[in-house]
Amino acid sequence: MLTKTGKRLCLLLAAVLLIVPLTQTSAETVWGPYEYDAITGTGETKADLLPSVGFSKAQKQGYELLNGLANAFLKVFNALYVNPRGVKSADAFDGSVYPSGRDAYRTSPAEGAGWKAGFASASLVPPDFEPGKYYIGRSLTNMPAEGVYDDCRVRAAAVDDGAGEGPVVFAVVDGLGVTGGDTLEVRKAVLDWAEANGIRISAVNLSATHTHTGLDTQGVATESIYKLLTGSIRNLFNIRGEKRLENAERFKAYYVKTVTETVKAAIEDMRPGTLSYKAVDLSANIMDKRGLVDTADIPLTPVFRFDPADGTQGIYIADIPCHPTSFDSSYHLVSADYVYYTEMRIKEKTGYSFMFFQGAAGMLTRKNTGVNAGALPEEERMGANVRNTGRIFADRILAACADMETLPPVLNVRYSTSLFSPTNGVLLLALKAGLVNEPAYRTGLSPNDISVVLELGYVEFGGRVGLCLFPVELYPEVFYGTSIINGGDYAAVSWTGQEETNPVPAALAPRAGVDMFAVHLTNDSLGYCVPDADFAFLGHILGDDNADEVLSLGKGTAKAVTEQFAEMMGSIPQ
Repeated sequence: MLTKTGKRLCLLLAAVLLIVPLTQTSAETVWGPYEYDAITGTGETKADLLPSVGFSKAQKQGYELLNGLANAFLKVFNALYVNPRGVKSADAFDGSVYPSGRDAYRTSPAEGAGWKAGFASASLVPPDFEPGKYYIGRSLTNMPAEGVYDDCRVRAAAVDDGAGEGPVVFAVVDGLGVTGGDTLEVRKAVLDWAEANGIRISAVNLSATHTHTGLDTQGVATESIYKLLTGSIRNLFNIRGEKRLENAERFKAYYVKTVTETVKAAIEDMRPGTLSYKAVDLSANIMDKRGLVDTADIPLTPVFRFDPADGTQGIYIADIPCHPTSFDSSYHLVSADYVYYTEMRIKEKTGYSFMFFQGAAGMLTRKNTGVNAGALPEEERMGANVRNTGRIFADRILAACADMETLPPVLNVRYSTSLFSPTNGVLLLALKAGLVNEPAYRTGLSPNDISVVLELGYVEFGGRVGLCLFPVELYPEVFYGTSIINGGDYAAVSWTGQEETNPVPAALAPRAGVDMFAVHLTNDSLGYCVPDADFAFLGHILGDDNADEVLSLGKGTAKAVTEQFAEMMGSIPQ
């Protein structure tokens, strides 16, 4: 006879064996590269790319029934899955460990103000790297990295306006994403160092380029099946430090230390100079894999250039709304994708450093750069497209930035934090199984009453351009509004057949003349954020082979994120 505990563990194992194929298949789905041109109509049609758009009412009702069954199963399964012991009560949530921003909102430079900026960079490939020792961050099937195609790095930039409140620091890693726990660890180390050295810092931000072929900076792809299968038992008996996870812990320690030291180096590198800005059009080489965003509606790319007064190496910073996902999910070599080659091209032509932010990309990716698929083996063709894309982006940026707007030294910073309960059981399972280093809090008596932290930010430069920081992977229509979708007829292609009614962050500039852009996957990576009116879950996963919604916090995420952002922006004096 099995004991009650034994039966419970057997039920958990059976449930995991049922759910893993779903999460594995979804996470491994790769879209494209499609060559649909939404303006000329050449290539695949919208119906080819999005079968769900043509679903009948009965078909959608069938998928909604499947959604209900899947959610019910996940709810029961997660209730049986033992929670980690480190989950604290929501009453213990300490918002003071998160940045709040600067005290004042300035509309003109402070007395004696002037721009200062510094830059530093380091490799994230450990010195002890060898084939098979560490994992690629994209795959949930434990894909070992077999070599290095090009370097994956952390790049850090510190920017200050000289108003006496200290710099804002951005560190961006060549990886799929970052975790909230690692962000807090880096911040604490940097702020402790700064305090010991009498340095004031406004904020430290950590984000990712979202390359699908970087090393596993989140931990989600390292021994994921093992963690899912054993997580409940490990949580029950508080088992930690398994030999099987030694390499994962070794990489995390190297990663956090390298990021921390690079941030410090960027702060120490700060020099006076001028900061310039230009919104650059890179749409000729970007496309929407769904065929729903016309080329004319592809968001612009904000580019900053810092020119040191002493003539030393300057910095280009670009927030590009285009996925660095040129290699497919079976690729076993480490690569920063086109980001590496954009950096190399800019350095080659100007001698300046380069830093990349990931804009609100959603399904936006690079167009094929004309490499003949039949002339090269697949791996060489992918590599050639990666190199070409990087060089094309760099050349377009440099050509456009021959004439830039000089920004006055005014830096404004705001942040907002809240707790959010995931409605997607798959993400809740990831939290419980310890797939990611994520601060989580109990918000009720049920084992499923667990919340994560939503940290949003806003950094404004020179009263002209605002970078809006989100911990999710934004679809562009969530940030810029659904008018960019399907020629403005969003209801015709949304799952519900309705328009989105949530706030539009891009329209919430604190005053006239401020250009608003999104930087997603910043200070956390809490999955995709799709419009609530188009949240279909299995309707898109099975209907369109689009796995994004299985990797999201669930329906209602867009509402929570945009309303919190609107509230934060509403706190800024007009």
